[in-house]
Amino acid sequence: MTQSAIKPFRRHVFVCVNTRDGRSACEDHGAKEALAKVKDALKALPFAKRDGVRLSQSGCLGQCEHGPVAVVYPGGKWISYSSADELIRFVLEAIEAPD
Repeated sequence: MTQSAIKPFRRHVFVCVNTRDGRSACEDHGAKEALAKVKDALKALPFAKRDGVRLSQSGCLGQCEHGPVAVVYPGGKWISYSSADELIRFVLEAIEAPD
């Protein structure tokens, strides 16, 4: 096997936007709207601050009882947020944390 030329992300944030039939899920609490606002906040940053950062929507992260939720890697730091502003703060703090 040859060594890959793929450069890993410095931070990778997953925001659950899952829906479930008849049961509460992250999307029921505005997760897609919050994700869109985080994307806008990241785009507003200078490239050097957002370089190596990936923001991804995800399906179920298995934490529905805490939802809506997001997680950032490396480190596996989780958040259960109540507003888009809270999620934005979490993401910005995560990408500015030392490597």
